[in-house]
Amino acid sequence: MAKAKAPASSTQLTQVVSQAGITAKQLRSTKIKLMTDVQRARVIGVATGGLVALKVPIVLSPAAPIKGTSDMELFSAMLVDPTWPAGSGQALFSSGFPAGVAPGVQVAFNRVKTGKTHLVEFYVTLNMNVAYRFRVFTFPLGDFVDVTIQGPKTTVIAALAPPVDQISGTLELGASIMQLNSVSDDAGWSCQSVQVNTIG
Repeated sequence: MAKAKAPASSTQLTQVVSQAGITAKQLRSTKIKLMTDVQRARVIGVATGGLVALKVPIVLSPAAPIKGTSDMELFSAMLVDPTWPAGSGQALFSSGFPAGVAPGVQVAFNRVKTGKTHLVEFYVTLNMNVAYRFRVFTFPLGDFVDVTIQGPKTTVIAALAPPVDQISGTLELGASIMQLNSVSDDAGWSCQSVQVNTIG
């Protein structure tokens, strides 16, 4: 008896996730652990008491990319799985998968409060034994910083978006991460969610 062929969708999934440096099983077993306020304070270099977590933080994810006036955009994602991890889903990217736009994630949200810096947390999994390079932008001022993180690891890439108090009224703020690795790096990664809190 001839061996049954795997469905095309299953074969395609295997091919796509392998380009991100994982297996379909690893895709389904991905877990994220949110930062504590102590970890947040350590990352941004303030006293723990200087961080004020929102009662209801802004949380965006591939499973829920739009909430009210806040939204998430994914650039050059190879796959978006809204089902796992439950509640957030994840988007898969790779520098080894050439596209017209560099792989990345961007979020936009209304300024929560004047005088408060906004901490934007990108929850990512870096799948390969590669030095991952990202450019981290904040908007509307367009400031950026380049970061390098050695994979493989599950981590948080943080951005500090200032409130831009010189502009009154409702103001849209934002942050993004853009992968800078080359095609030859073949650096696969995924983003599970983004969370925004305020500082000060």
